[in-house]
Amino acid sequence: MYEYIYGKLSLKKIDYAVLDVNGIGYKLYTTLSTYNKLKNEYEKLYVVSYVREDIIRLYGFYDESEKEMFSIFLSASGIGPKLAIAILSTYTTAELKEIILSENLKELSKVPGVGPKKGQKIIFELKDKIKNRLKHIDSIEFKENNTTYIEEDVKLALDSLGYNDKDIEKFLDKVDINSYKDTESAIRDIFKIINKK
Repeated sequence: MYEYIYGKLSLKKIDYAVLDVNGIGYKLYTTLSTYNKLKNEYEKLYVVSYVREDIIRLYGFYDESEKEMFSIFLSASGIGPKLAIAILSTYTTAELKEIILSENLKELSKVPGVGPKKGQKIIFELKDKIKNRLKHIDSIEFKENNTTYIEEDVKLALDSLGYNDKDIEKFLDKVDINSYKDTESAIRDIFKIINKK
């Protein structure tokens, strides 16, 4: 349907962005990686259209490799857009390539909604596709930490409580997110900061 959409960034939320093109607002669901890269007045997002009988959704990605990886995940049985976005919000495209090609089930299973059984199925179904279709992406050695996952959970929790993106970023700036081993500890410390106001 669309290869990409270029327009004015009129709204940016944790899980989606709205691009205004000649007065028409296109809502595109995004990964955490894309969310963090949207900083300009005008942006270009590569698009995957998801069409089912009862739903039509657009998914937007900052770079083509992430779009390609999203499409590959959707080709696997049992993976819908929500889970594909969760996976791509937890790891970068390069990390995912390394994780799947090296059959690192331990790391893949850390994604919410991906247990060992589903993780093994994903690796089995997608290993060859990723190897052949993402040759241009250099896989990188995965650093064993879950900082990205913790940061995403904290942002989603604060967003659900009604805090805007600007306030959320301010709160995150006041803590060292890399020092936390779990989401609960990070949120607890952020609430202490909020309550001091």
